[in-house]
Amino acid sequence: MPIPGERRSPFPDECGNRAGIFAEAVRDGDMNVAWSMLSKETRGMRMGVWATRFRVDMQVAYRAGYNQEHPMRAAMLEDFRTTVLRLWPLEDLTDLGISPTSYVDDEHAFAFLPFGITEDNTEVQRGRAMNGLILPMLLEDGEWVVDLPGWRFMENPRADNPEDGQQEQGSG
Repeated sequence: MPIPGERRSPFPDECGNRAGIFAEAVRDGDMNVAWSMLSKETRGMRMGVWATRFRVDMQVAYRAGYNQEHPMRAAMLEDFRTTVLRLWPLEDLTDLGISPTSYVDDEHAFAFLPFGITEDNTEVQRGRAMNGLILPMLLEDGEWVVDLPGWRFMENPRADNPEDGQQEQGSG
């Protein structure tokens, strides 16, 4: 899958570095760090999902999300880690590299963390397809954060184009 956006530098930058720190925090179980690196929207979404799944009052979930001493915070963060590890197996989170960031605009970007980087490489062979994690990032309050709802910026050229072989319901 091509990563949307354009690269502004041939080298990794702060955005990609922050994505790497997030992935390492999830891998190492440092979920307070991982949680702090999520966008406000992502944290709110995760609090709502957790509250719904476990029938927890939303006010309790909110307090757990913003108070590190809250008695339910550990359970909420463990659920978040379990959810992430269903998508990213733990073994994939070792030996991650950091590639140049692809920017959609000045506030939205995608960081690519390729798997299996065991040496300090400054350049990857051109044209080589690599597997890895693609993390949507958002510049929020002057800092790059992981924005899981940012997947909405992935292009689907056929989604809104009825002339591209898709017809709206009811048109004939």
